[in-house]
Amino acid sequence: MKKIQAWCSTPLWLALLLCVHFCAPLGWAQGLNYPNKVAKIIAPYAPGGAVDTLAREIANAYSTLLGKTFVVENHPGAGGNIGLGLLAKSPADGYTLAIGAANMLVTNRFLYKSLPFDLSKDFVPVAFIGRVPFILVISANVPADSVKTLLTLMKTKGGNYNYGSSGMGNTAHLFGELFQLKTGVVMQHIPYKSSAEALQEVVAGRVQIQFGTPVELLPQISRSSVKALAVAGSQRLASLPSVPTLLELGLTGFESPTWFGVIAPSGTPDAVITLLNEATQKALNNASVKARLDQAGVQSQAMSPDEFTRFINSEVTKWEPIVRDSGAHLNP
Repeated sequence: MKKIQAWCSTPLWLALLLCVHFCAPLGWAQGLNYPNKVAKIIAPYAPGGAVDTLAREIANAYSTLLGKTFVVENHPGAGGNIGLGLLAKSPADGYTLAIGAANMLVTNRFLYKSLPFDLSKDFVPVAFIGRVPFILVISANVPADSVKTLLTLMKTKGGNYNYGSSGMGNTAHLFGELFQLKTGVVMQHIPYKSSAEALQEVVAGRVQIQFGTPVELLPQISRSSVKALAVAGSQRLASLPSVPTLLELGLTGFESPTWFGVIAPSGTPDAVITLLNEATQKALNNASVKARLDQAGVQSQAMSPDEFTRFINSEVTKWEPIVRDSGAHLNP
């Protein structure tokens, strides 16, 4: 009763202030006049893929947490360069954002002779979302049941093993180059029009190895059409609890090259970037959001804007020599 009487005697202005603090969207609660209109998130890939899915997940979370609608616009083409080109030309006011992926923010700068923007100057990292770890699978007719056995076979029969990917310069191709560099084995890269086509060749036994994402590989793994030997991530996949990580097997430096984050045009106010980063972290901590990301094979991870920036710089340092040595290029 005393608590009720104390609340009833609380001045009206204080009650309203408490309501604003605990009930208002994040921007209002922090004294920002943002967002006060519809904002958009550019998905630089076609609808239905991982980038599009993440863009819609983040847009829904921002709309809920920030109190204004965030819509998704798909601008596919040129490995994400078309979408990022539009972002680079957008006002730096927080009302145009994009989902950036590893290839767009790191390896494209080495694969393309020219880009319609400057990756080091035109964008600012906002929030890391997470990684999609690659799974190392082999054809069912390869006489190996572990990475150790596979490496022994490859070293004794060098040149007789190949791996498939969805094309020259994509992340699976470059991860294969990294795998050779780190393990000392030799493989032949076979590029296909899509990862699905490459996977069918592995199932048929005409290609021995593939590095792919959970979404594309899990159905074939569950049918025993291919054998899963390892996961390229910091932790095992919930959907493949018995498959070890390469790190567990003593192979370091194999964090998956497929990751995603939110980016904005350079010059976007720091307060807005901080707010968006906070909203992203709240979304990633939401149980239902996390469950959907887990189902899509995304291992979420929170980073501050500064941590995300340092992470991108470390990825550039890591992948530049690998791309250069691979000889891959997309517009000579």
